[in-house]
Formats: sequence, C-alpha cells, structure tokens
Amino acid sequence: MNIQKLTISQMAAFNHVTTQALRHYDRAGLLSPWIIDEQTGYRYYHINQSARLDMIQSLQAHGISLQKIKEHLDMIEHDDEAVLKLLKDQLDVINENIYRQFQSKNTITRMVSNYEKYKSLPRDGIVFFEYITQRKVFICKTDINFFGQDDTGYEMMLRELKGNLLVKKLPVGYLCNVGTFVRKQHLDVDELYSDEVFLFLDDDYNVPGMIEEIPSSMYLCICSNVITVADEITLAQKLLKTIREGGYEITGDYICEVVLDFPSFSTSPRNTLCKIQIPVQQQSINYKAQMKTV
Repeated sequence: MNIQKLTISQMAAFNHVTTQALRHYDRAGLLSPWIIDEQTGYRYYHINQSARLDMIQSLQAHGISLQKIKEHLDMIEHDDEAVLKLLKDQLDVINENIYRQFQSKNTITRMVSNYEKYKSLPRDGIVFFEYITQRKVFICKTDINFFGQDDTGYEMMLRELKGNLLVKKLPVGYLCNVGTFVRKQHLDVDELYSDEVFLFLDDDYNVPGMIEEIPSSMYLCICSNVITVADEITLAQKLLKTIREGGYEITGDYICEVVLDFPSFSTSPRNTLCKIQIPVQQQSINYKAQMKTV
C-alpha cells in the first residue's frame, strides 16, 4: 500500500470515516484529494492529509459549521491565530447556549411547579392566607388600564411585555408566569387601576429596566379561573371585603398572578388560573379602638 497515494476507501478506513464524508468535505472545499489521475479520474489522498481531516472533525464536533471551518482554515496561511479565534468565538456561542438552556430549565421547572401548585391551591373563590417569600419581577408599564378595557386589553398589555422581552433579550418562555399590579395608593381609595404587567425573574437574573423586588409578606389570597375582566373584579371585591371585615391593614400592592395559562385555540379570551394576593397585617389595637368609637 502506498500511503502517499491512498484511494478514497483506504483514506476512509484509516480515519474511521465514510467515503461519503470524504466526498462531502471535498464538495465543501475543505479536503480535496491530493492527486486526481487525469486519465482514469481516480482520486488519491496523502496520509499527511489526515491532520487536516482530524482538525475538521474536531471543530465540527464542537458545533462549528463547515462553512466557518473552511473560512478559518483557509486563513491559516496568513493568520496563524485564525483557528484560535474560531475556537474563542465558538466558546462564546457554547456559553450563550448553556445560559439559554439554564434559563429554559428554570422556566420549565417553574411551569411544572405551577402545575403541581394548581392541584393543591384552594379554588372556587375561597379566601386563604399564604406566606410568600421575596420575588423579583420585570415590569412593563403600559398606556392601558386593565380594569378600564374589554377583555382584549390584557392581550395588548401582554404584547407590550413581549416586545420588551425581545428588546432585553429575555426568553419568551418567561411569559408562562406573568401578572399585573394594582398599586397600594389605588387600593387605599378603593380604586382598581392596573397599567403595569410583569413577569417573574430568576433570582440571579439581572437585566437593565424596570426590575422590582416584591418583599416577603403574609398575603390574603383568592384563586379562581379568570376569563374576563369582570371575573377578576368580582374576585378582587370579595377579597377586599374580607380584608375590611376582618380588620386587616393592606401593607403593599395587589398582585394578580397567572399561575396557569390554559391552552386556547379560538378567539375567546384566554382562560387562566389566577391567584390574587394582597399583603396584609392585623390592624393595631389603637386603630381598632378608634374605629369602634366613630
């Protein structure tokens, strides 16, 4: 056997690749036969070409396209750091993919958790207490008052939030767990007004924009399937009535969290399981005494 004049089958066998792979690399301009017999058309490889083949396969195994491999291998004659640059670029791509996979894992974990939570949450308008730990949210302020629109208003708010996600390069998968605020100043005057929509972020995720930390607190909550704005108003009024009659003090903002977003394939409003949460504490004894004397 002449190792300086290997047939394509011999070259393939030496390198544990298929002849189809060698022909593909040839068509891509990455590895052409060393000799082509003009009379017979037979194609022969030199054993030393195995080094280039090893490099091609190694780079390809790291997810680098054949086009990029060709561009950088061809540059080696003029730039001995061409492959180093290619590897650094690919390392950046891999790190970004790992980070995106980490985000996806966290998002799916949250969705699974919400489905499990769905099974245990009191529903059908039952009011209950729940201590909720600190959370981080990304907020999108809109020109829409959720309670002042028809049922398409919420969809328009979500479109603005989705646009902000893309600008901030946040995964669209985060839209699985969103919500709206009614700020305390509105609650204090018995007004349901919400022009802010938000999504929950991972604790270690930092992104420029309207980030807010919701403090840990004891919340009075109510859960139910919400399809229309009127549904949420009914639940909110029931919760606020319970707070007033129970002698509680509102200590923060009203949050309506979408725990689950059920599939919808029509023009009907989306069907969601929502948990309305209002942070409360028992009113002071002096305040209660004042209320009794009024």
